[in-house]
Amino acid sequence: MSEFGDFGLSEAAQTMLLGLGPGQPTPLQGEAIPALLSKRDLFARAPAGAGEDAAMALTVIERVIRDGPTYNPTALILVPSRELAIQLHETIFQLSSRGAIANVLGVFEGKPVTSQIGPLKHGVDIVVGTPVRVLEHVKRRTLRIEQIKILFLDRVDEMLDQGHVRDVESIIGSTPKTRQTGLFSATIPQSVLSLAHKHLDEPELIGIEPGDYESAAAPEGPKEHLVNLYFSAGRGAGVTPSDLVGAITGEGELSGDRIGEVRIKENFSLAAVPGADADGIVRKLRTTRIRGRKVTVRLERFKSKKNR
Repeated sequence: MSEFGDFGLSEAAQTMLLGLGPGQPTPLQGEAIPALLSKRDLFARAPAGAGEDAAMALTVIERVIRDGPTYNPTALILVPSRELAIQLHETIFQLSSRGAIANVLGVFEGKPVTSQIGPLKHGVDIVVGTPVRVLEHVKRRTLRIEQIKILFLDRVDEMLDQGHVRDVESIIGSTPKTRQTGLFSATIPQSVLSLAHKHLDEPELIGIEPGDYESAAAPEGPKEHLVNLYFSAGRGAGVTPSDLVGAITGEGELSGDRIGEVRIKENFSLAAVPGADADGIVRKLRTTRIRGRKVTVRLERFKSKKNR
């Protein structure tokens, strides 16, 4: 595609594109934007200057335009540093007519957590943040990501190099499996390949050989025996899957990718966790509160229906 206007964007987005100024899409943008607008997962090699920031910005803003604003975020974008979060936040803010089209919030270190709670409570369309601060809000339940439609991870190699593997996995584990996911990385080490293969669904590959991507499928080890944790609050108390995941990954200190099926009933909830860790998690959650109320947590003495 030779022009940004060739991407089939809405009229509002076409007007927004004027903010990009004259010029043609970068090669990465020319491949990534059509794939992302078609709601496909994406895995792209994105060296410096590739232009993935504009590709992500256009995609999330267009989704907000098409689907309309909602109280909970439509999109979450993770970046490895405060500086990148500020930069991408500004890009989205300017492209969305200074917030008139889509409401974007930066969630990163350097500002008090409490200063970000107010905007989150009022509702935002797009959140751009760093893994540590995003996960802190998820654990506090001030950021609800159980219904997001888009999850982008930029500079994934840097995030993993910084030691954020567990944080990233916990965040991904708190999002719906129906989400659209995009991973952008300057380098493609085995750790990035494994993360992509684990969480992407038949992605469009850009700058990555299909054989390399397929080879990242690690052989399955023995399945963990999962058991159910019983929580004495359910749908009637406003409990959501994100509440349970936040409690288990936060106070319970279990990685989000090790949590199995979460079921919310009217008056109680169940969450599947590895049997070897279950007793320890129950001990850590003895004083937990969900939705402002004390919740009893105990072990169900039968095997979960879902193992992974």
